[in-house]
Amino acid sequence: MLWKIDTILLAAALIAIGMAGPPANAANPFKKSGFQLDESDLPLLETAAGKLYLTDGAEVGSVEAWNNSETGNRGTVKLIRKHEYKGLPCRRLQHDIELKRVEDTYRFTLDRCKTADGAWKILAQ
Repeated sequence: MLWKIDTILLAAALIAIGMAGPPANAANPFKKSGFQLDESDLPLLETAAGKLYLTDGAEVGSVEAWNNSETGNRGTVKLIRKHEYKGLPCRRLQHDIELKRVEDTYRFTLDRCKTADGAWKILAQ
């Protein structure tokens, strides 16, 4: 079974842990919801995602994988759409995350948009 998580909830959670910019050492909000993504997973997830939204040449359908040998957690990030929002270039990314201790895969979909100052931010609509 695949768990689909609301984009806005994910965006709020990722912003809270610093994924709207460079990875930060913030509290992991997933622990409270039962989604136990480890702090050491976050830079790996962000590196995989960055290869898709920071690279102009990344094609829709491209997939990057990450794997944390310390936690056993892993996942993929897929570029599913390139678009604009209010004149800003955006990338829609689908995150499929497999936690070592959970049978089901979690799926998160979110948009990242490049602001006028060049920073990529998570779009929370």
